[in-house]
Amino acid sequence: MKYITIVTSLLFLCDFLNAQPLKRADSFFGIHFDFHALKSDMEIGKTFTPEMIDSFLTIVKPDFVQVDCKGHTGFTSYPTKVGNQAGGYTKDILKIWHEETAKFKVALYVHYSGIMDAKAVQDHPDWARLLPDGTPDKEKAAYLGDYSDKLLIPQMKEISDYGVNGAWIDGECWATQPDYSTNLLKQFKKETSISNVPKSEADPNYNDFIEFNRKIFRNYLRKYVDAVHAYNPAFQITSNWSFSSMMPEPVDVNVDYL
Repeated sequence: MKYITIVTSLLFLCDFLNAQPLKRADSFFGIHFDFHALKSDMEIGKTFTPEMIDSFLTIVKPDFVQVDCKGHTGFTSYPTKVGNQAGGYTKDILKIWHEETAKFKVALYVHYSGIMDAKAVQDHPDWARLLPDGTPDKEKAAYLGDYSDKLLIPQMKEISDYGVNGAWIDGECWATQPDYSTNLLKQFKKETSISNVPKSEADPNYNDFIEFNRKIFRNYLRKYVDAVHAYNPAFQITSNWSFSSMMPEPVDVNVDYL
């Protein structure tokens, strides 16, 4: 009987050691943390300890944890080398989160604000979507600008290098509005042969312009999802609300989960 007990215990130990975190699409229960770091946050991580995470994971037992890494303000809660850092860090909390969740075989994802990034468009007005009167949006990036190539995609690669399992890109389809950027208008006129761009619902062809914006958004989404997968095929990524209640369309982008 003692022999059977020892063998059974060893089998359970082997199963745990060989276990892998559940894929996001196979998960049921997770915990999401929203932080949205600011420039005024000077001591990020000061009171943060691995023991806090261990206690949390032991008691709650989530399938996955989703932690903040960049909110709508555009500042990161981890010491990024390719983006806009918050005021200051005493610890790299993303590194600690990864180390501790890995011990418990719990998947780790990040909450990352995509199109909505106030800091990025403040520093790079040429990245911003344009309003109907031609002025830059103060919060949202354009689909066809350099935002994804020079910030979003490089930052996703950086986060992937931490060993994080994936990303939940927020501030996208629910935050978008019609974009009047030069590149988008040029493509719209070329593909539709509509020379007078509608600026309100009262104008002719407004629905055509909105549908074209939806198409360009999907192209933007497809571009960064494919780029991240090319860098790390195991990295699981999606865009919040895409192909669900706020964007009820057939899935035509290689997102890993909804």
